[in-house]
Amino acid sequence: MGFFYKTLIVDDEEMIRSLLVSLFSKHGHHCETAKDGMEALEKIDKNSFNAVVIDIIMPYLDGITLTKELAKLYPDLPVMIITGHADEHSAESAMAAGAREFIIKPFSLDEFIIRFNKMMRDRKGEEELLAFSLTDELTGLYNRRRFFILAEQYLKVAIREKKRAFLLFIDMDDLKWINDHYGHNEGDQALIALGSLLKKTFRESDIIARMGGDEFVALVESTDEASQILITRLYENIGDYNANVSKDYKLSICVGAAQFDPEYPISIDELLSKSDALMYAQKRRVKEIPQRNRKRSIESHGKKRKLLSSDFLLEQDPDCVIGKRGV
Repeated sequence: MGFFYKTLIVDDEEMIRSLLVSLFSKHGHHCETAKDGMEALEKIDKNSFNAVVIDIIMPYLDGITLTKELAKLYPDLPVMIITGHADEHSAESAMAAGAREFIIKPFSLDEFIIRFNKMMRDRKGEEELLAFSLTDELTGLYNRRRFFILAEQYLKVAIREKKRAFLLFIDMDDLKWINDHYGHNEGDQALIALGSLLKKTFRESDIIARMGGDEFVALVESTDEASQILITRLYENIGDYNANVSKDYKLSICVGAAQFDPEYPISIDELLSKSDALMYAQKRRVKEIPQRNRKRSIESHGKKRKLLSSDFLLEQDPDCVIGKRGV
């Protein structure tokens, strides 16, 4: 089959539990068992399962009630119902409650595994379709829709655990110019390159997304100092890319980073608006410095900046790049 699942078998009959454990083991799957719905809920709370097989008639917590509970608590967890001939109506009720598949006793082991595999294939197809709908096709990063879903969850956890975070709004410079001079395929390659550099710079726990066009975001758990280090690392990675890749243009960005303070929480929309405004403030400052005078201007103002190429300016002015409360 190619996929191996961890399945919880919930049945009050020891013979059925043993039979199904043997069947799943034969097909390379790992199983755990529970003799009633209450024990099942305890095990699911403490362990991660790919699927649950539930007998419909059990003491303490019957299969329909358990299925309803699982649909509320774990809506993505596939449930297969086992029922007797006289319980077909109950099986329909369980399906309406959230079960994805059912089988009627007595059943052959071949029929059981065919139905189980169908349920898991259907679930895998749904996951792939969902991932595709929530992923930016060009860069492989999250798309705008998925960013909002994950960011809202992220900020709730940040508030509960009192953790600071930063939202970095990253705008790629001159995408239209690249498209006009070198074609849209080259523009796509530039976006893909920037997406790869963002993945290289940030951690797996950070939420990185392409919001559309030339705009990207990264939501990171971080302090002021660590955020500036991350931004510096991003600019350095872009500088290394420009130095080692032969292109007629240089990849460059402007960044605005707004802080999320759990003591003074704001919505993800407000955080986006702040970081977007800070990014455009940086973009305006960079544009105000004439190309031929940039290096001289940097030295005369005494700010910590680094010229990575003739048209790539790293500006680490905290008032510009890092958004603080009240800015």
